[in-house]
Amino acid sequence: MTYQAEQPWSPCSESVLEWDSAFHDLMLNDRLRMTAYRKAIFEAVKPGDVVLDLGTGTGILGLWALEAGAARVFGVDLNAPILAKAVERMQAAGRADRFVPIHQRACDVQLPRRVDVLISEIIGNMADNEDFQPILHDAIRRFVAPGGTVLPRATRSYLVPVAARVAHASVRDGVVARLTPRDDIAALYRRNRTRSPFDLYYDCILPRRSYLSRPALMRDYHGAWDQPACYDCRRAFGLERPGRLTGFKAYFVAELTATTILDISGDDISGGETSDSWKHAYLPIAHPIDVQRGDRLELAFSRRYPDGETAFRQVYRWHGQVVRAGDVIGRFDQDMAAPADPPAAA
Repeated sequence: MTYQAEQPWSPCSESVLEWDSAFHDLMLNDRLRMTAYRKAIFEAVKPGDVVLDLGTGTGILGLWALEAGAARVFGVDLNAPILAKAVERMQAAGRADRFVPIHQRACDVQLPRRVDVLISEIIGNMADNEDFQPILHDAIRRFVAPGGTVLPRATRSYLVPVAARVAHASVRDGVVARLTPRDDIAALYRRNRTRSPFDLYYDCILPRRSYLSRPALMRDYHGAWDQPACYDCRRAFGLERPGRLTGFKAYFVAELTATTILDISGDDISGGETSDSWKHAYLPIAHPIDVQRGDRLELAFSRRYPDGETAFRQVYRWHGQVVRAGDVIGRFDQDMAAPADPPAAA
């Protein structure tokens, strides 16, 4: 797959249950992802360990755990056809006798014993946009033996205001790339009852040259997986250069082990420093704001579940204002759960 900086793509984390072979092939060819996870698994898994691979997909992480010496790997995934590919992978490698496929939601799984290592890669490009925090909290509580290892051991999410005119214009004009014909952005808008294309985030590489300030830490999952899944964060950014504010870049940095860091913030596409599968998350604003150095950007960023739904149905809202010398010069308010305009009367 080829892609360019500031090219918006349909957000894969909004279609987790629909991932097909094309997206899994994209993950398998993501050099940043594969290198970091392989190194971390061979550090974390010891001979004889029992391992839970949560969201096993096509089974590559579980296979590495077996190659590292795991006595058994439980591979949990909701996608039956993809889980079948994991079984095929284990059979081809001659390790199927030590792999236990489980086609269930993680919250419904019951294991015969606690595990020594829990491996998971259910991280969205905003960290928690694949519902990983409540899923991991439950899995750690029920499945990990005392003193066991969790990979990743910490994950932090960041937001930074950006001047990304090309990305904004593409969203405005409906020019959103997709991996396969199934990734229909118009269908996603309809399914989510999206009011405006600016009330959704997009997978998009946003270069550091577009930053208007330093990034701000939003959530820190470091030994505290029991944090509330719904939250409202308030942050203030001192803008460091003039430009046109068009939205925000979100990304995560995961501490897989004590010595292996997975940082998806990079923007060097040709040099392989970007993540092909995650990219970054672009959170646009409907009406860009011309800003100056010294302006203050006040942001409220929240995550919640609409109507009590909790199955990969988290929604985000980003709203706030830009203040210059005590005066508000612009406001924005984007909400993934904002009601769509009613149809016009006949």
